[in-house]
Amino acid sequence: MIKAVSAVLLASASVCLLSAEPQDPIVFRSDVSLVRVDAQVVDGGNRAITHLRAEDFVVREEGRTQPIRNFASEDMPLDVLFLLDVSGSMRPHVQHIADASGQALTVLGKDDRMAIMVFDRSTRVRLPFRSSRQEVQSEFDRLLRQERFNGGTDITRGMLDAADYIRREGRRDARRAIVILTDDQTEFDRDEEAVSRALARADAVLCALIAPDAMQGRQYPGAGGGQRRGGGGGGPRIGGGGPLGGIIWGPRRGGGPYGGGPASGGGGMGAPRTKSAGTSQIARDSGGDSMSVYDASSLEETLARLRQRYALFFNLPEGVEAGLERNIQVDLAPEARRRYPDAEVRYRRAYMTPDGGARSTPTMVTHAPSDRGYSTSQPDYAPSDPPPVRRRRVAVNEDGSPIGPSTDQVPGSTPSSQPAPAPSPSGWPKADPSKQ
Repeated sequence: MIKAVSAVLLASASVCLLSAEPQDPIVFRSDVSLVRVDAQVVDGGNRAITHLRAEDFVVREEGRTQPIRNFASEDMPLDVLFLLDVSGSMRPHVQHIADASGQALTVLGKDDRMAIMVFDRSTRVRLPFRSSRQEVQSEFDRLLRQERFNGGTDITRGMLDAADYIRREGRRDARRAIVILTDDQTEFDRDEEAVSRALARADAVLCALIAPDAMQGRQYPGAGGGQRRGGGGGGPRIGGGGPLGGIIWGPRRGGGPYGGGPASGGGGMGAPRTKSAGTSQIARDSGGDSMSVYDASSLEETLARLRQRYALFFNLPEGVEAGLERNIQVDLAPEARRRYPDAEVRYRRAYMTPDGGARSTPTMVTHAPSDRGYSTSQPDYAPSDPPPVRRRRVAVNEDGSPIGPSTDQVPGSTPSSQPAPAPSPSGWPKADPSKQ
C-alpha cells in the first residue's frame, strides 16, 4: 500500500515538474500558399464601412467557397507610391497635392512607407520608399523646382512602370497602393488590360486623383502616330533608359525637352490629339477609388480609405500551379448583408496565383478567422539549419507570434514593417454591382 501511494506521489511530482517547463511553441508549417484578397466596403453614400470581422465576409475562388484563414484591417502596414504626371500643364495640380500633403500624410501610421515617381514620356523615381513624412514633403517641393512640366505624356507606360516598381520594392507583409495624379490625357494608345495584369502581379490597388485637362486637344512635336514601342502586353518596352523597364532614378538629366526621347512612329508636327488613358476605369477595376483632385480633402480621403481596407487570406487550392489568373468573388455574409443592405464590396475580380503555389518550400498558415492580427511571415531560420523542435505546447507562428487572438496584444498595434521577400500577387478585386 505504501509503495502504491509513493508511486502516485512520484507521478504527481513529475507532472508538476513537466508543467513548469517553458512553453515551447508548436510550429505549424504547410506547403499550401496563402492568397491575400484586398477589399473595400462602402455604403450607398460611398462612405467606408469599418469594423467588420472575418465572419462578415464570404470568399469564393472559381465558384467554391474558401475558408478565411486570416484577416487584417487598419493595423496592416501600407506601402504607397505617389505617381505624379509632370507633363505640360500639370504644375498647378502637383502644387495642389504638395500643399495638401502636410495634413493628408498624418492619416498614415508610423510603419507605413511612401515613395514618389514622376512621369511624362519616361518614368523617374524621385524618392524610394521612406517612412519619414518630412522627406516626402521635401521631395514634393524639390520636384516642383526641378521638373520642367513641358513634356508629352505616356500614362499607360507610367502605370506599368509604377506597378513593376512596387512589385519589386513593396514589402510582402504590407498592402500596396499606387496613388496617381494625372489629367488622364495621353498621346499614346491606352491598354487597360495590360495595366490591370501588372497591378494584379504586383498585388497593388490603383487610386486616381484626376486633374482637369487644361490643355485639351494639345499636340506635341514628335508624337508621331501615338504608338508605343515594344507593344502593350505589360512586358518590358524599349526607350526611356534606366532599370525597371525604362524607369530613371532621380531627377531628369538631359534627353531633350521631353526627357524620354522621341516616341516611335511617323512623326513631326501635326500629331494626333491626346485621348483618355482609361485611368479612372483601371482604378475602379483594381478595387480603388477615382475622384477629382479638387474634391475636398481628396488626397487625405484617398489615404484614409487605403488604411480602412480589409485583407482576407485563404489557402491556394491544392494542385493549382503558380502564375495562373483565377477568378474570385468577395461578398458580405448573410448576417452582414442584413445589417448593410446597400453595401458594395470593391475588389479585383481576378488574381494571379503566387509563386509559392508550385514550390515545395513550406510557408506559414495561420488560423485566426476573426483575429485582427495577421501573419504571412516566412521561417526565420536558414534552410540549412535544423528545423525547430516540435512539442505539444502553445500554437504560434514560426516567427514566435501566436496563432489566433492574443490576450496580451495591445489593441490597434501595428505588425512589424521589416522588409520581406518578393510579394505573392493576389489582387484586390472590385465587385460588379449588377451581380450583387
